[in-house]
Amino acid sequence: MNTQIQHKPDLYQEITDRIIKCLEDGTVPWLKPWTTPDAASCFATVLPRNAVSGRLYSGVNILLLWIAAAEHEYKQCKWITAQAANKLGGHVRKGEKATIIVNYNPIDREKCDDDGNPILDEDGNPEMEHFAVLRRHPLFNIEQCDGLPNSMYDTVSAENADAETVQYTLFAEIRQMIKGMDLEVKIMPSNRAFYRPGEDKVVMPEMKQFNSEARFYGTLLHEMTHATGHLKRLNREGITSGKAKFGNQVYAFEELVAEMGGAFVCAHLGFNEVPQNAAYIESWIKVLKEDKRAIFKASGFARNACEYMMDALNVQQQYEKHFSDAE
Repeated sequence: MNTQIQHKPDLYQEITDRIIKCLEDGTVPWLKPWTTPDAASCFATVLPRNAVSGRLYSGVNILLLWIAAAEHEYKQCKWITAQAANKLGGHVRKGEKATIIVNYNPIDREKCDDDGNPILDEDGNPEMEHFAVLRRHPLFNIEQCDGLPNSMYDTVSAENADAETVQYTLFAEIRQMIKGMDLEVKIMPSNRAFYRPGEDKVVMPEMKQFNSEARFYGTLLHEMTHATGHLKRLNREGITSGKAKFGNQVYAFEELVAEMGGAFVCAHLGFNEVPQNAAYIESWIKVLKEDKRAIFKASGFARNACEYMMDALNVQQQYEKHFSDAE
């Protein structure tokens, strides 16, 4: 009697292969949203969010939803489960395929030895181990649905906004973010932009060396993402260990974090000028092929960097508002 062994799908590998294919095809997932004018017109149309709760997706799920949105040319950034669509009186159209993202289910349990006995610490208490189980979570873009409330669909037009006012606001926010991070930024004639960890300083070419102000600030946000790895901030290996050398894996991984983190911040702020470092694609593919969890780790670090920078912005804004109100 012949029996076939059923192998459990490896979700880590499946997602990693998805990202690798994009990179091998010359498509960088975290840059794709900016190829359509509608998606660049405002923050709400860039970052994917839950259609019911409004909650923003994070980490590797942003990449997966951005890839799907680009492939199918979705204009809407809102995503929903089939069950939620049904509850709202709508439904997913027949033949539509779900986009698979991941849910992390954290688990805490007692550590045990090989015989199944609990391992105790020096105080006699059971030692705990913490890990997460990865599960599939199928979503549909609301453009794949019929019968949903009309209010759920965004109608965004770049023509409705004063471009100069929007840019001024965004640039002011980046300056506030720099203050909130307590980061030195030196602008000088230079043939490259870089972050110098030993001095905790970003060096930027002059704005006139860029094709636009937006490109200047997009590059600055990338370097500021590197700065979040400083010892006094998030203490990331690629910045603090001294092991990152051009061409090695630590360097490539840190660039991957900064690329995604900078893109996430750009999306939060509504920027449409994200620096493209195509020279790193081969090294990123190598990192991902050697470690199926690398994209999850990198996107997690990128999420943390983005949250740190947005928190720094919010704290600085509150600080400035407090003193402005006190005058």
